[in-house]
Amino acid sequence: MPQRQPRLPLRSLIEWPRFMKRLLSRDDTPLPAPPYTMLAQIYDQIMLHVNYPRWARYIHALLKAERCRPEMPLLDIGCGTGRFLEEMQRFGYYGDGCDPSGEMLEVARKRLPERSFFRDALPAVEQVAPDHYPIITCLYDTMNYVLERSDFEQALAAVFHKLTSPGLFIFDVVSEAHCKHYFQHYSDSEVLSKDIAYTRESFYEASTQSQYNWIRIYTPEGIFEEVHHQRVYHYRDILEMIRQHSGFAVKAYEEFTLSRANEGSGRVHFVLLKS
Repeated sequence: MPQRQPRLPLRSLIEWPRFMKRLLSRDDTPLPAPPYTMLAQIYDQIMLHVNYPRWARYIHALLKAERCRPEMPLLDIGCGTGRFLEEMQRFGYYGDGCDPSGEMLEVARKRLPERSFFRDALPAVEQVAPDHYPIITCLYDTMNYVLERSDFEQALAAVFHKLTSPGLFIFDVVSEAHCKHYFQHYSDSEVLSKDIAYTRESFYEASTQSQYNWIRIYTPEGIFEEVHHQRVYHYRDILEMIRQHSGFAVKAYEEFTLSRANEGSGRVHFVLLKS
């Protein structure tokens, strides 16, 4: 893991100093926390920049192109707090979700109490019932959290096995170009309320194709720090893994378009078909 170079860019030159003055009156050492545990309580606030309606419209367009129907059961792997599933209901898709973070699932259950949420994760997705879901999604670079190539291959095979026949698996990944453009030495911070604030720093390490995100959350209970690690896979390598380790037919599109993806694409949406 690269050595972190702490920086503190401030969105509010008034709120942050006041918040830190009050906070630093206590003797708190940052405590490590697993990814998406302490972050869950503020995740939706710090992700307000994500255009979930656009994501849902695009996935709906892909599903429609493959002649999927809203009444077909859908599972979102890595569903987080359920925002994507909430938006998909506008198109008649009432999906379920799984996620490795119990804290994120708590938020999702409050948002969509009528849907089924359970704890599970790639690459094995052991809790997913086989032959139940004809549509499985895995979005917003969730597949980039699968850090080993062997696990990525296992994830493809596992989803293929879990899907009904016919079935559809849609996932996206970000590229090295995307990480270098948006997250190389990126940082931000914000005071969210009188008791909660966060700082975030990002770094892309090209030698290991690793994207690191350090998130420090300031709360009344203390200061917590999560380290998020993602792996970037080359487009051609993903195509090779799909063809060699699953029975899927594959389509790949440039970010939010129906144009064919390529090695230079920033984000690629893969549409995998099980016959």
